[in-house]
Amino acid sequence: MTHRTAREELRMHLAQAATRVEDPDARVHVEAALETIEELPPTPLVECPVCGRVGLPARITAHDCVSE
Repeated sequence: MTHRTAREELRMHLAQAATRVEDPDARVHVEAALETIEELPPTPLVECPVCGRVGLPARITAHDCVSE
C-alpha cells in the first residue's frame, strides 16, 4: 500500500489538472499553484512522545504506537 503525504497528493492532482485544463487563464493558475507548492518548506519530522518513532506529523498521529 502506498502512503502519500498531503503535499504529494496535492502535487499529483495539480499536475493532472495542468495536463487537462483547456482554458488558458485556468492553466496559468494551475501552473502557478504547482510552482508555489514546490517553493513550500519541507514538513518537519516529529517524534512520538510515547515510543520515540520519528516521521511526518500525520503519520505519527496515525501510527500504531507500541510503548515498550
